[in-house]
Amino acid sequence: MTTQHTAADRRTETPDESTGQLLWLVFAVLVAGSPHLLDLHPWVPVTVLAITGWRIIAALKRWRLPSIWIRAPLTLLGFLGVLFSYRQISGLGAGSALLLIMVSMKLLETRGHRDRAVVVFICYFLLFAAFLREQAIWSAGYLMAGVLITTAALYQTARVGTVVPAPRAMQMAFRLVLQALPLMLLLFFLFPRVPGPFWSLPTASGRATAGLTNEMTPGDITELARSNQVAFRVRFDDAAPAPAELYWRGPVLTNFNGRTWTMQAVEARSELLERAPAAGAAYDYELTLEPHRRRWLLALETPATWTARFATLSSAYQLVNTTPVDRRMSYRGRSYLGQSLPAPSNGYQRARMRIIPAGTNPRSAAFARDLRARSTDDRAYLNRIWMHFRQQAFYYTLTPPLLGTHSVDEFLFDTRRGFCGHFASAFALLARAAGIPARIVTGYQGGEKNPLGNYWIVRQSDAHAWVEVLLDDQWVRYDPTAAVAPERIEFGFDAAMDPRALSGSGLLGRHSILNRLALSWDAVNAGWNRWVLSFGPDAQATMMSFVGIRNPSSRYLVVAMAISITILLVIIGLLQRYFGHPRQDALQIGYQKLCARAARAGRARRPNEAPEEYCAALCILRPDLATDIRRLFESYVRLRYDGPVDTHRTREFGRAVRRFRPRSAPT
Repeated sequence: MTTQHTAADRRTETPDESTGQLLWLVFAVLVAGSPHLLDLHPWVPVTVLAITGWRIIAALKRWRLPSIWIRAPLTLLGFLGVLFSYRQISGLGAGSALLLIMVSMKLLETRGHRDRAVVVFICYFLLFAAFLREQAIWSAGYLMAGVLITTAALYQTARVGTVVPAPRAMQMAFRLVLQALPLMLLLFFLFPRVPGPFWSLPTASGRATAGLTNEMTPGDITELARSNQVAFRVRFDDAAPAPAELYWRGPVLTNFNGRTWTMQAVEARSELLERAPAAGAAYDYELTLEPHRRRWLLALETPATWTARFATLSSAYQLVNTTPVDRRMSYRGRSYLGQSLPAPSNGYQRARMRIIPAGTNPRSAAFARDLRARSTDDRAYLNRIWMHFRQQAFYYTLTPPLLGTHSVDEFLFDTRRGFCGHFASAFALLARAAGIPARIVTGYQGGEKNPLGNYWIVRQSDAHAWVEVLLDDQWVRYDPTAAVAPERIEFGFDAAMDPRALSGSGLLGRHSILNRLALSWDAVNAGWNRWVLSFGPDAQATMMSFVGIRNPSSRYLVVAMAISITILLVIIGLLQRYFGHPRQDALQIGYQKLCARAARAGRARRPNEAPEEYCAALCILRPDLATDIRRLFESYVRLRYDGPVDTHRTREFGRAVRRFRPRSAPT
């Protein structure tokens, strides 16, 4: 009977003070779990909210908590639900769902301080997982607030008795976090880094954000061109090239079925760097690429060196990673501008780049034969094509009409309206129709310089396509868009769509203040990405160079970190020892001095002896000092017990005590 009564007591809600602690725990769980809710299966947040709601009602109504025979099946069901919903229990999505299910189940057995502490620590893990999910700078503010609230919940659950008011708990949490801040900064800056961003996990497979793809049908890039989403940011070590020279090389499309261009299988060719002469102006830069779930990287034409560890140069001079870019990636590169690219000696590859499917775009093929017959050589023929685009009534637009089966024919001779994909596709087909190997290069062209951070922003609206043709065993770039809309190449996408932007009366000119605010915010984000999210070996070496340390090794960093942490802990210990001792007020210090001097005149004060009693005893022992002793003790009693402390009278009392220098009692 006694055993059953004890078990029932353990399942009964504890007294009133635990209800306040429970509310703090539930608040911490909701704050830590909120960033995950929209990315989880709907049943997970519903389950969490149902359990927390029942737990609050149970605390208010003094219901018994569920026994192990109820909690165990519920926990198993939650585990199996996560497993079947995500087909795994690891990873950001499944791990966050499992943490939320487990923390809600833990709320069903929060009977003591240990159980509540476990809930708090799970909340810390949920906050960390939320930072892996979203690393924008605004999320850091939310997560810092979450850390403060969770720390306040930890402070409340560690107390014995009722909870303290919320402002006091938040003040204590702020003090604790502030004390941990120096140690956090030391670990962040000195802990040896490995290449690649630390504060990220691969994004979900259904969340690709890049606009470029491995194929192109004229018209597919329309939505991409309208997007202002950042594709990457780049910072040049020295002066940047002119905007018209900023061709950022991406996927190279060589296969053509009459309407759609696609990539061929990527083939790494390390000997290309040996065959490509280091001609032209060299530019060194640091590029921060946003995740796009594909293998290709971006590089300024023509890439020569790069620091991306798992990247290779393909036979099409395309920089390719071994795995998809599913997280923000930073790397350095060197490129040479103004040089042509050596062509492969493989005759099969050259033949593939002359292929035009039979029966497709017949008018274009006939136009190419006629134009080639009137040209002296291949270069003159290509110049005639370029001048055809320049002189005829072609229009650059993002809303071209739909094209049929013979898309190039309809574009060249009927609609004559399109964007870079239309012009590049038509130019490449005309080159192939004359027997000249040609391919389409997609990527980005231009960018917007942010003077506030001295870097360039390349957006999805800067997506572009151009043509490479084989002349004298060298790949030569032709950009037919420059013939139709030269302002697109010289001044960017906005200038091509709105000529008023050239004179400052367009969109950016009308809203220069908004544009400056947008650039300021982007500069803050770029600094956040560079110095926090992408803080790797290069950034760490740069930071260490500011204090005179060049190229520190991992061993050096570990030693420096250990020494710095030791010094910091010693300083913290000394400060706590100094400020931790209770400080006596000036009145108490004066009274202790009075007692010490009175002890030399008569006898020492006994423990628990009141001031009046001690004064009376001294007056009997030293009647010659009775007047001074009585005056000093009565002054102390009035200051101590008669209303608030008077600072001026307290100082007067201290000076009177210092003047009181009685002779020792006669023996």
